[in-house]
Amino acid sequence: MNTRVDLFEPVLAGRLWLRNRVVMPAHTTNFAVDGGFSARHLAYHRARAAGGVGLIITEGMRVHPTSLGRTNTVAAFDDRIVNSLGELVRTVHAEGAKLAGQLLHVGRQAGGHGVLTAPWGASPIPWSATAAVPHEMTTAEIAEVVAAFGAAAARVESAGVDAVEIHLGHGHLPQQFLSPASNRRTDGYGGSLTNRLRFAREVVESVLAAISATLPVVLRISGDEFLAGGLDLGQMLAATEPLVRDYPVDLLHVSHSAYVGTASVATQIADMSFPPMPFRHLPRAFKEAFPDLAILAVGRVDNLDNAQALLDDGDADLVALARPHIAAPALVARHRDPAAPPARHCIACNQGCAGRLELGLPISCVVNPEVGLEQEWAALRAAARSGSPRRVLVVGGGPAGIEAACAAASVGHRVTLVEAERELGGALRLAARLPMRTGFRLMIDQLAAAVRHHGVDVRLGTPAGSALLGGEPGGDWDHVVLATGAAPTPDADDEAYPTVSVQQAVERPETTGAHVVIIDEDGTTTALALADLLLGHGRRVTLVTDRPALSWRVPVYTRPALLDRLRGRGFCAVLMRVPAGMDGDALRCVDPISGRSERIEDVSSVVPLRVPSARTDLENHLRATERAVGHQLVGDAYTPRTALEAVFEGRLAGLTASRTPDVLAAGAALRGRL
Repeated sequence: MNTRVDLFEPVLAGRLWLRNRVVMPAHTTNFAVDGGFSARHLAYHRARAAGGVGLIITEGMRVHPTSLGRTNTVAAFDDRIVNSLGELVRTVHAEGAKLAGQLLHVGRQAGGHGVLTAPWGASPIPWSATAAVPHEMTTAEIAEVVAAFGAAAARVESAGVDAVEIHLGHGHLPQQFLSPASNRRTDGYGGSLTNRLRFAREVVESVLAAISATLPVVLRISGDEFLAGGLDLGQMLAATEPLVRDYPVDLLHVSHSAYVGTASVATQIADMSFPPMPFRHLPRAFKEAFPDLAILAVGRVDNLDNAQALLDDGDADLVALARPHIAAPALVARHRDPAAPPARHCIACNQGCAGRLELGLPISCVVNPEVGLEQEWAALRAAARSGSPRRVLVVGGGPAGIEAACAAASVGHRVTLVEAERELGGALRLAARLPMRTGFRLMIDQLAAAVRHHGVDVRLGTPAGSALLGGEPGGDWDHVVLATGAAPTPDADDEAYPTVSVQQAVERPETTGAHVVIIDEDGTTTALALADLLLGHGRRVTLVTDRPALSWRVPVYTRPALLDRLRGRGFCAVLMRVPAGMDGDALRCVDPISGRSERIEDVSSVVPLRVPSARTDLENHLRATERAVGHQLVGDAYTPRTALEAVFEGRLAGLTASRTPDVLAAGAALRGRL
């Protein structure tokens, strides 16, 4: 008999009925206004609910003022939450999905993000080396927060949610009490597992006492902290058993890790350096331990095929996908409709979501620039479709150019894309060849598929010279989008070193010699990924930078995982040193503070990593020609940045190619919004 569980069939998880087993879990968006859900929230969640997801769990709603941390978070300790959450409930319900409200206190992680309050914690142990030391909570303050969970739960239920999720994981306050790595108390809340679990039990009891007996309850836990001296799988199984035994838990949401300034934080939002579903053993263990309890799995489940595999293998009953829903709002609908254009899947780069979250900015997405701006993009697209078709030339086949071409074609323009190379992808092609960055290969493939879907006339191996732009047959363009990217920035000092270009080092690592020095002025993932590649070819690698930190432009959710791969493999980092030339085969470096000179011996080659320079020759030609052609610069051709900006600007350029007043007015609402 076929007992296969279908991802898209309805499910009864405890008392919670859902139209399918696909969940969009809680994730902070930084969209909140005055502690409430904003118009951006409504449009964002409406798109995902309409896209077919079964259950949406709100981002963490703070239960107490000491949990705010940032100014753009949602506050469930304020009675005003009932109105904005109620509107969100109605929005999600109108599209056929259910909504659960998550209750959260971040504890010691609340410090240093714009709210001038001391963070509270189980013990005075900061979550990272640069974080504020938390105030050790008194028993009175513990009781205050426990009561706050209950009061927040009552507000959330009154807004009409379908379930409440209590967040006990991710290194937040309940886990700070539970973990021996963050709890050194000697009172009734510290020491034994029973004592360390006391706070979580009191929180659950407070919530249950405040809500109706019929409201479903979800517990979110971390199945393993991946932290030395912290909670492992065995301890978490032991801690969870009394919770699911003694309380009416409808769904156990098994996550992982802790927001701690070690490699654990990199596992929290696992990027493309991790394989898909790297933590599936955790929900499997809880399903085996509690077979009668509905288990929700989460953790770099990149697509719905992976989600189905978790169900097929009995690892879980439901599957949560956060970043894939950020990238593709209609993830379920497109997967189920063979005639629908293919969804652009999350590539796990962490640039637009976790990276912007870390900076306190509204989240976005490299794959989907419309995140959080759904209404504005829809208005622009409607205006663009109302105009007359134009002939649009896009120069450059990188992410900005491809996105511009697809966007212009999607609203009826006749689009030609020319690319000098024989392959699409631009700067992404080199990035995709590096270890830990293979997600960019997926991005290239998805962009290429989109070009085909939209019927763009793609001409590879075609440099866009003056003839193509200047009125020759086939060159009578109404509008030109210049997405020519950037070129390596030359430096006269390169002649003083045994220089090897980044491209040569990636494509022919055998030419670099035994000891390679990478001089990093760029601060992206390239330096660490290149080091990984060269180490894999048996090279010794020294990274030199004049900055006080490695890869300073890389999100904290990504950097520790990259560094972990380099340890013990012949990699050395030299910080705050300025290269000053060669003495034979020794590289001289100068301490910018003391002026003292140091030497790095036995250097075979030097790979400089600099911020590249925008290519402007074609724009100069257009400006100089007597035959004026309207044009836009996008992506690195405007100024070098990342794929996040390239895709955003490319789509905006494509949709505004008609340059009519109404289109330009709609486009103006998006300029500067990333």
